[in-house]
Amino acid sequence: MTHESGVVLGLPQGHGEREAGAAANRNLFTIGEIAREFGFTLRALRFYEEKGLISPRRNGNRRLYSVEDRQRLEVIANGKKIGMPLDDIHEILRAGTANDDTPMIRVALEKATARLDALEAEKAQVESFTREALKLIDGLNKKLSDKASAVAG
Repeated sequence: MTHESGVVLGLPQGHGEREAGAAANRNLFTIGEIAREFGFTLRALRFYEEKGLISPRRNGNRRLYSVEDRQRLEVIANGKKIGMPLDDIHEILRAGTANDDTPMIRVALEKATARLDALEAEKAQVESFTREALKLIDGLNKKLSDKASAVAG
């Protein structure tokens, strides 16, 4: 799932790059190692497993994460960084195949672009609300000032 350039789905690398580099020669990772690498809680990792986003192996009660699980978690982490809905992340992950990540990259690009559009719309709405709030505050301050002047005068 990692593209030849080392960038998953055209999104920036996760913040666990140093640990990932050091662990590149390993095939299995514990839940604690994965949690530290990606900054996820143990509860979040169990939740992603419950939702079918990752499928760690079991060794008794221990979860062991594969290289593929790490790659899938990198996609999840990058999606979360931009506030992407879990359904969209799941759709990206479903688009990937073992032999070709091109469909996954295309879906990720579509979803990331849609998320950026949504963020821009939210930003414009917040800016509009801010302008209206400032107008309201100015109007209320003026009313209080006028009332104070009328009482004093």
